[in-house]
Amino acid sequence: MNNETRFVDQKNGMVLDNESGLIWAREDSWAIAQDWLTFQEALSFVDDLNKKDYLGFHDWRIAEREEIEKLYFPENIIIGRSKQELHLAPAFAPGGGNSSWCLPFDQQAAFYFNYGSGIAQGFDQDFSQGYIRPVRLYPD
Repeated sequence: MNNETRFVDQKNGMVLDNESGLIWAREDSWAIAQDWLTFQEALSFVDDLNKKDYLGFHDWRIAEREEIEKLYFPENIIIGRSKQELHLAPAFAPGGGNSSWCLPFDQQAAFYFNYGSGIAQGFDQDFSQGYIRPVRLYPD
């Protein structure tokens, strides 16, 4: 399955991953809130999305590292904020951040996945220029 058939823009703000069954927000936290997030702020951001029934749902969460790594496609390029090249399927909206917080985490650090390099590494939770791409488990 190539990334154009695997990731389908549902035309409702969400992208369906036909391989995993996950539903991703088409836009990331930068596009939604126009602000950077520490890891703890990212947790609160997801809670707020759920309280507001973002896109009609209240089961958004932060992705696991293994889930978010599967969004990386080196042959694809969409342009993120600050004209950065992001290697994501074209179903995702341009203009987002170059990375995303993901799980797991501990008291000091959390994983941070870079859509430009395809690398996830531990970052201090206080890193203040982070983003998140919300995900849900089940389609409509």
